Amino acid sequence: MNAPLPYRPPGDPVADPLTLDTHGLAEQPLSGAVELAADRGPVVYVPGAHGGFVAVRREDLPTIHAPAPAPAPARSGLDPHAQRMAAKGVLSAGAGVGAYFAAGAVAIVVDSLVQALIAAAVAAGVALAAPGRRGGGDTYITHHHVTNRWWGKSSTTIRNR
Repeated sequence: MNAPLPYRPPGDPVADPLTLDTHGLAEQPLSGAVELAADRGPVVYVPGAHGGFVAVRREDLPTIHAPAPAPAPARSGLDPHAQRMAAKGVLSAGAGVGAYFAAGAVAIVVDSLVQALIAAAVAAGVALAAPGRRGGGDTYITHHHVTNRWWGKSSTTIRNR
């Protein structure tokens, strides 16, 4: 109940607002024009001034010219969810192929780097072991020649160069 109750002096009996007073309804005579539901047309309920809803005939409401809704796009033959799933599959396949090619390129670069380092190490070793680099000095080539004869006789020859 939104409306306040009327003032009653203390001591007056208070009627229960939740029970329907059928005796009071029967004593009041009906007056006014009779309106049939088929005669009045469709009714729309709009918010009223005191928080309730008021019935208003549809033809009494102001007309609002709303823009026409945009036509719905034509449906394609495939399900949109299936299209998204297929696109995700193509994306993941492309990412996998790209990762494969990137790993191959990295392997080629690493292999080339290792070959260059091995070639540099060999070149450095050859440069260090080249004759004339140490100046002669204390390096000797020694030849041992052992000759074995009958009945356990052996002879050994040693030459240094």
